[in-house]
Amino acid sequence: MKTPSKILIARLSSIGDIILTTPVIRCVRAMFPDASITFLVKAKYATLLINNPHLSKVITYDDAGKGELKRITRQLREEHFDWFIDLHKSLRTRYIRLNTSFSEVTGYNKQILARTLLIYFGINRFKTIKPVYLRYFEAVRKYSIHYDDKGTEVYASHSDNDIVNRQLKADGITGARQLVVICPGASYKNKQWLPERFAEVAISLHNDSSTEVVMLGGSADSRLCDGIIALTKKDIVSYAGKFSLLQSAALLQRSALVITNDSGMMHLAQSQKVPVVAIFGATSRELGFYPFPQKSVVVEKEVSCRPCTHKGLNHCPRKHFNCMNRITTADVLTAAQSFVPEIKS
Repeated sequence: MKTPSKILIARLSSIGDIILTTPVIRCVRAMFPDASITFLVKAKYATLLINNPHLSKVITYDDAGKGELKRITRQLREEHFDWFIDLHKSLRTRYIRLNTSFSEVTGYNKQILARTLLIYFGINRFKTIKPVYLRYFEAVRKYSIHYDDKGTEVYASHSDNDIVNRQLKADGITGARQLVVICPGASYKNKQWLPERFAEVAISLHNDSSTEVVMLGGSADSRLCDGIIALTKKDIVSYAGKFSLLQSAALLQRSALVITNDSGMMHLAQSQKVPVVAIFGATSRELGFYPFPQKSVVVEKEVSCRPCTHKGLNHCPRKHFNCMNRITTADVLTAAQSFVPEIKS
């Protein structure tokens, strides 16, 4: 079996999915230390990979422009890759496979049929629950590459860390108390726990002399975070939309605990090896995106209609939202005590 010398890995989006590819990147590098390893990703997510020491190069794809797919395919043809590891298996990566010459192409099982039966018909055909980061390793098993139990990784730069340090200092967050970061956003509404209950958690943490609480998210979460802070009537800082992805990683790295929905921020927190309390509503373990068991607690309630979606919806199909409504403030605070025992529930 010929040893590949030029390897292309592709996962175009999104935050969590890309972060979950990093164990494969690391393990492929360990197996082929002298190979050139390139990653293809959408431009807006490239920062998650630019400091990854296991990659030789990152090629960005900008789907906003016409003809971009043809352009990127021409560029890839000129690179003469030996091995294409397709960790997306989308129409775009299929186009690339069909229009670029690779000596070898491998992918993984997205389990679309089992997922569809579970979500739309309530028929569970998952014989085993295999998380996505392990499914990705199906694409490299030909070379006996296996998961190394080291989790995911995203690397913030010295500059990112300096920016975060300066901002925390300016906001009077000195590290004297344990930092708890609340990430109340998610890409879809039915993956978001109730804002008023996030506010109750924030109040409890703010009133606790052992903890300091801040809010974090992307620019789309700014209004949500501000609304939660308004409900608390407390002097809590929100960094939603104020930090880049890598700066957010640098902030998360400083935390004693992160409380989050099923979101990209959950995966970003785990890439920094910090404890996570993850609140899951519409989605379930079978879909593959639960946090790594190390340093995590999942808070969830079993309801008959769950899961109702794969990626998320902006409404509850049954109009009761019991998967989230039944999760109480005490449930989340009790889970938080697993990592910060001083927290009062």
